[in-house]
Amino acid sequence: MSFAAAFYNFTVDLSHNDRDIFTRFRVKTPLHPNESLEHLYARMIAYVHCYREGQGFSQGLFEPKEPTIWQKDILGDTLLWVQIGTPDKKKLETTLRAHPIAEHRIYFYTSEQIAQFCHMLRGSKTNWVKDIQFYLIPGDLLEALVPLERSSPLWNVTIVDDELYLTCDGHELQSRISSVDIWAAYQESLLLDQHSSNDDALGAASR
Repeated sequence: MSFAAAFYNFTVDLSHNDRDIFTRFRVKTPLHPNESLEHLYARMIAYVHCYREGQGFSQGLFEPKEPTIWQKDILGDTLLWVQIGTPDKKKLETTLRAHPIAEHRIYFYTSEQIAQFCHMLRGSKTNWVKDIQFYLIPGDLLEALVPLERSSPLWNVTIVDDELYLTCDGHELQSRISSVDIWAAYQESLLLDQHSSNDDALGAASR
């Protein structure tokens, strides 16, 4: 943590109607020297969206083997494993084997990250990621938060049917945290590649 570029102290009033969670909490988190503000806010949106008592940010930005967010029980067993962006394939396979009962979530915040994950699935014959929950945080929400940056923001968050209503220091924002069917996206990417290859072959034959 000594390599942090800055620290942020978030105060969050959360009403997560979908999960009957109504609470107020504070989170202190560092900004990694190579971390963008968009990634910082993606971490916080995911933190709020999956919130449960006892979770916290790991040292995932500093320790590649750790996720972004996790929750452990008193014995040290992982109950929640959350990654922001596209994880390393080996890292993901390792956690699925090591923590089969943990809830696994991945939050994307760009369409490119979804494409990268689909590429990572190349060669997969079975849906080995079926037990992972995938979500997309809209990039325009993160872009809207960047100009509101300050070290100790107050967030009032209400989530209903995955629609997120966020008031940040008096500025009202609204966006939807969409679930992603990653296996369907993967199959679609294969079809697009096949069509592209066929078009290239037809183009070459006509020359």
